[in-house]
Amino acid sequence: MIDSDMQQQKELLLTKGTGNFFFGFHDLVAWNHAGDKLLALRIDNILTPPSPDVPCDIGYVNGDSSFVKLGETYAYNYPQGARQQWIGDSDLFVVNDRINNAWRSKVYNAVTGECVAMLNYPTHVITDDGWAFGQDYARLHRVGGYGYTGLPDTSAGSHTPENTGIVKHHIHTGEASLLVSIKAVANYQMNPNLGNHHYITHLLLNPSQNRLAFLHRYKLKDGGETTRLMTIGTDGKDLRCLSTGFLSHFDWKDDAHIAIWGRTGSGVEKLRGSLLYKLMPSGMIAQGKKLVKKLLYKPQKTGGAKAPSAFNWLLFKDENNAQPGYLAKGIINEDGHPMFCPANRDWMICDTYPDADGIRTLFLFQYSTQRKVDLGRYKMIDTKPDIQQSMTVLDGVEKTVLKAFSPEQMAFTRSGLHCDLHPRWKKDGTMVAFDSIHEGKRFIYGYDVSSIVLK
Repeated sequence: MIDSDMQQQKELLLTKGTGNFFFGFHDLVAWNHAGDKLLALRIDNILTPPSPDVPCDIGYVNGDSSFVKLGETYAYNYPQGARQQWIGDSDLFVVNDRINNAWRSKVYNAVTGECVAMLNYPTHVITDDGWAFGQDYARLHRVGGYGYTGLPDTSAGSHTPENTGIVKHHIHTGEASLLVSIKAVANYQMNPNLGNHHYITHLLLNPSQNRLAFLHRYKLKDGGETTRLMTIGTDGKDLRCLSTGFLSHFDWKDDAHIAIWGRTGSGVEKLRGSLLYKLMPSGMIAQGKKLVKKLLYKPQKTGGAKAPSAFNWLLFKDENNAQPGYLAKGIINEDGHPMFCPANRDWMICDTYPDADGIRTLFLFQYSTQRKVDLGRYKMIDTKPDIQQSMTVLDGVEKTVLKAFSPEQMAFTRSGLHCDLHPRWKKDGTMVAFDSIHEGKRFIYGYDVSSIVLK
């Protein structure tokens, strides 16, 4: 059910001061264990994608909303930040940076304000006991993912490289290994030659931190892209492919289930897996797609067209070729950025993409009751990115990716003007934080949700 009235509490402005503040993605706990420090990044100009010559500030926000700067980083993008995150219950946090001409990471002590370690590898997620898992941000930038600008992709010559993928390293001992390569992933339960420019993205630990979920994506000869939802043990064993199709944002519902927005088993996906598609010359693919759409999307009597396989919030068990269930069928009908509450995983915080009026909605969802509670609505601003400067910092992006988007769209989606709410939790479930630009600058806001979630 959907609550008819929006909750009356007003959002809290959590960042004050000059510049623009942001955190990034929806899959990390924003506050430290004590709840008195909120990690944040700060930068002056958000009108272009990140420049390799312009760092952003690293620090945290105090209870009085003041920003405490501890350092700078060149390894950031606006959707996912610099992957700054607390290490267990300590006041140590890890953050990515460019070190000695490589994407690596640093560890800061938020109490002393010191950088206490420089690590040899980047960090995307980290366990409470210090095992970090990183991905190839140079490759991600080249293929149009959430990478970092400024370093070449050394694996660009291979569609399925065997020397890059998910790296596992320990922040205290320095022990490191390649957990799984892109080549091994691409060869698992599929013919890797069906796709080009394979890559791994969106690493996410399950609540018990013994399995790692990720997306395996690759480009298709029809200009599209396919996604596989996959998991692997943090020991590098038991690789699994849960599903293939159009798959987007996700989170672990619990140790055995993943909720993800998407569509699987559609006519387009079946065509792409068929012998006809495999044998079809590249020049005929575009025409083939048009024909398939005419056959699959039949006009309805009321006008318009209806797809035979609709998008939904799907719920997959962590097993090979899992059959999907539904998370919120008929309740949440669009993509967003979910995060389940660490203190009570029956509750999820999520947002929507902008509607026709440019408004994003922030809401809570309770799985057991199918209850949706709207918290607030936040409008985009009309400021446009600086196209001339934006194009120079998109150097190195694969030409096929640039062809798929207009320069204006690429400049906007990679700039700080494209500001998804990306909500994330406080560890005890009392508050959520989110990024927004509705007041003309990019700030971090919050809601006290304890009266809803913990009652």
